[in-house]
Amino acid sequence: MKAWIEYVEYHLESGTFREQVNRLSSNAGQNYRIDFRGTIHFSGSEAEMNGLAENLFTELVGEPSSTAIQSIDDLANDLLFHRLRFPANHRVERDVSYRVNLRGEPIELGFDYRYESDHTTLLDKVSLSAPERTLRRTVHDLMFRIEHVREYKELRRPSFVTLYDLGKSRMSDQIERHLRLIERFSHTVDVRDEAAAEDVADKLGVPLLQSA
Repeated sequence: MKAWIEYVEYHLESGTFREQVNRLSSNAGQNYRIDFRGTIHFSGSEAEMNGLAENLFTELVGEPSSTAIQSIDDLANDLLFHRLRFPANHRVERDVSYRVNLRGEPIELGFDYRYESDHTTLLDKVSLSAPERTLRRTVHDLMFRIEHVREYKELRRPSFVTLYDLGKSRMSDQIERHLRLIERFSHTVDVRDEAAAEDVADKLGVPLLQSA
């Protein structure tokens, strides 16, 4: 980097900078690219000039800023806690669990959310963009929990909603098979779909907020 700075300073002081940029940019097959991007007319202190140069360097050759993509947690929380209107004394609970007996042994079955009305709705989040091995375990775990929590006597006509997210992935045959399996046990909602809030509101039997 120091050598490049000295090289640029030399040609700037010699008045040959534009010529050198044109020469270097015409050389094909190099592992770098040089473009002449214009001239900045600036009168100020050396410190101000250095600051301008640093900002310009970052803008032109710095790492491109990646567009942040909301996580399934953020999307699900926004959908359930900021877009739905619940009756008085009703709310969505986070991280609920039930103790059931499996072959004589008590086990805890947890779910991401629960909503109680005239029946119980249990909601879970599933990221379908996970690696296949991880996704297969996640789906099987969800199926296991749904199947066995139905035996919990205090549940009132339980229903299940799975909030799923493809992230930056595209629908594939494998993901499609996992989704179809989930749909045999649970209603599914794509958290990035424009109608996701309406879909969940319908399943919970609550209206949308006016601002949703």
